[in-house]
Amino acid sequence: MPMSDMLMRLRKREFWVCVSGEFAATTIFVFLVCGSTLSWQDGACTVLRISLTAGLSIATLAMVIGHHSGGLLNPAVNIALIAAQKITVVEGIAYTTAQFCGGILGAALLYGLTPAEVRGELGMTTPAQNINVAQAFGVELLLTFVLVLTIFGTTDKGREHRGYEVPLSIGLCVFICHSVGIPFTGCSMNPARSFGPALVMNSWNHHWVYWVGPISGGLMAALLYEYVFSSSKVTISPA
Repeated sequence: MPMSDMLMRLRKREFWVCVSGEFAATTIFVFLVCGSTLSWQDGACTVLRISLTAGLSIATLAMVIGHHSGGLLNPAVNIALIAAQKITVVEGIAYTTAQFCGGILGAALLYGLTPAEVRGELGMTTPAQNINVAQAFGVELLLTFVLVLTIFGTTDKGREHRGYEVPLSIGLCVFICHSVGIPFTGCSMNPARSFGPALVMNSWNHHWVYWVGPISGGLMAALLYEYVFSSSKVTISPA
């Protein structure tokens, strides 16, 4: 994009509505998902509860802001969309900055509003004790690969998805991936989701896994879908 076009884009209210939407939605998402990991007196901190919270939160928030920014909420998704030339580098940088700030605020709000005795690790994502770092990296890569492949498939312009079915499909994918991934890595698939609580708790155990794994998986899925599975690459012969 020419520099003049970039500057014009930055001056438009619509651009900043998109950026603020990503900030607000990521704040809410991190607050809700990390909040679902807290252990209260009922001890109901289960994989099912966390997975449902993550999936339904994504579906709902993507529906709320999807008509503005796309409801991305995830720097790994931003990078995948940049690689596929679906958003500009300027948009990607702005959304990523907003998402990281939102992740920090969401974790900070949860920390401030939560009693110390149930705060625990504040929903930080860390590899399970019985898996090694390479396995944790592989799980984050694979799960984010599935997520981004789902996002590209459900938003393919050659499909006729409308209304709530697009964010719901993505939310169901998030739910399924969390159901599988939580016992392995806590299931991040999102650097901003992991960065917020890590910064607030000042704990960085194998934190690189939650950046490199999701970004690598997202890029692989984006390139595979765009060059192999995209409706623009497939010609369907008439019956």
